[in-house]
Amino acid sequence: MNGITAAIYASFVLAVGEASMKKSFREFPPSVAFLFAALLGAVMWVPLALLSGGTFAHFVSVLPFALVSAVLSEAFYFFALSKGQLSITAILLSSYPIYTIGFSYIINHERLSGLEALFVSVAIFGTLLSALPAKLEKGRSLRRLGAWLWPISAAVAAGFSDTISKTIINQTSSFDFLLALAVAQLPVAVAYLWLENQRLQPVVKAIVKRPSDYFHAIVGAVLSTAGVALLWISFNTTLASIASPIIATSGALIVLIATLFMDERMTWKNGLGVSLVFVAVLGLSSVG
Repeated sequence: MNGITAAIYASFVLAVGEASMKKSFREFPPSVAFLFAALLGAVMWVPLALLSGGTFAHFVSVLPFALVSAVLSEAFYFFALSKGQLSITAILLSSYPIYTIGFSYIINHERLSGLEALFVSVAIFGTLLSALPAKLEKGRSLRRLGAWLWPISAAVAAGFSDTISKTIINQTSSFDFLLALAVAQLPVAVAYLWLENQRLQPVVKAIVKRPSDYFHAIVGAVLSTAGVALLWISFNTTLASIASPIIATSGALIVLIATLFMDERMTWKNGLGVSLVFVAVLGLSSVG
């Protein structure tokens, strides 16, 4: 599987997982959903990484980068997703490839060809356009700084994290990184529970006793975990500045999911955005 194909698969998987995860936030804090993702990451990523040639030979050198990724790209993303008006949050979070490209230019000295730069730009613009609501509410959500601050901060953090993760992956491998990330997410998940005043033991007991109550969180965690694995596979074989915009098209796919399965209407702007996204994906696939 090449990097662009893995990124496309990651986009689809993450879109469905995120839609399910958003529903779970109505029932309990995002720290609980992140705990599912961390536990499943340990179960799914370690065997995948070992079977794909990953080793613990570089674990000590990779671990600091994995901890940064667990906090900035994973836990912080869960936190920001639960804040503010959903449509606004989705727009701002989906802008993270812009920051990945900027940081990749500065830190990794990545350069795109003319066609690649064009299709990346179209993918970013289409993703933002597809997530744009019919009209923005100028009420209390927009007046609260957090409605903008948290998702913007999370987008910048994810872009920075993806870039420095790509740096260590270039020196080792994406599967070495995946092993370290599987370990790093566990203490981060426990710390996140503590920050939201959730105790680990009661949460685990409730999950074991009534797993059906956590259906959306479980489905979302499984798909998100699989999507992240595909993300690192894509990072192993292509530029971060190409992989990130493709994976960010999951925001456009969420619009399709909401329209087809949740009885939400798609505006002409959303439809145009989705169309641009798929044109960009096809274009990157042909030149990648």
